[in-house]
This record gives sequence, structure tokens and C-alpha cells, in this order.
Amino acid sequence: MLDTIAKAVQVLSIVAGVVISVLSFNDTRNKEAEARVAQAEAARLEAAKPFLELRQKLYMEALAAAGVLSSPELHDAKELADARKRFRQLYVAELSMVECPNVEVSMRNLAEAIDEEVTNFSPAQSAAFQLSHALRDSFVLSWEVEQACK
Repeated sequence: MLDTIAKAVQVLSIVAGVVISVLSFNDTRNKEAEARVAQAEAARLEAAKPFLELRQKLYMEALAAAGVLSSPELHDAKELADARKRFRQLYVAELSMVECPNVEVSMRNLAEAIDEEVTNFSPAQSAAFQLSHALRDSFVLSWEVEQACK
């Protein structure tokens, strides 16, 4: 009887050791997979960094121009002309390349409120606007920056 109990304890010890080893192996594998995912995300963000920095810079320029144009009584004619020119440059091409769709809508709304002429494009401006959006779509795909707009 004692021999049977001893053998049962040995078998249970071996089974427990195998179970613990399998659980430990799976836990290590899961942690390694999580680390790889985190590493891939960090690499993706690093690759997108130039795009995101450009976006931030142009957003700040658009905001500065919008601030001047939305308060014309606080600025002289030269400041207004410079801001209108920069706003249009951003609206037609530069900002269109990096902006999120909700920013595009807001820029259009502001342009219409400030000066309807800003939204009326010449054929060349229309082509530049389309090119800018095509470049943005390419960036979004290659750098996976779509989620940065959410």
C-alpha cells in the first residue's frame, strides 16, 4: 500500500512538473509576442515621426493664419494680406498633404467664412490640391498614420 502511494505521489509530481513547465513556456511565449508587438508599434511610430512633425508644424502655421484672419480688426493690411496668402498656400497644397479629414473640413469652413475666393481654385490650384491629397493617401498607407487622426 505504501508502495502504491509512493508511486502515485511520484506520478503526480511528474504531471505537476510537466504542467508547470508547459504553463511557464506559454507565459514566456506570450510575453515575447507582446514585446514584439510593442516593438513593431514603436518602429511604426518612429517611421511616421517626420510626417507627424510636418503635420504639427503646418497645423500651427494654419492656426496662426486663422488667428489673424478671424480677427481682422486687430491687424493691419499687410498682416492680413500675408495671413491670407499663407492660409491659401496651406489650404491648396501643403496642409492638404498631411491633414486629417476633420481638419480639412474645418479649413474649408474657415475659408468660406473668411473669403469664399479661397475655395475657388484655378485649374492649377485644383491639380495641386488633388496631388496633395494623393500624397497624403500614400503617406497614410505607407506610414500607417490613419489612426493618428482619431
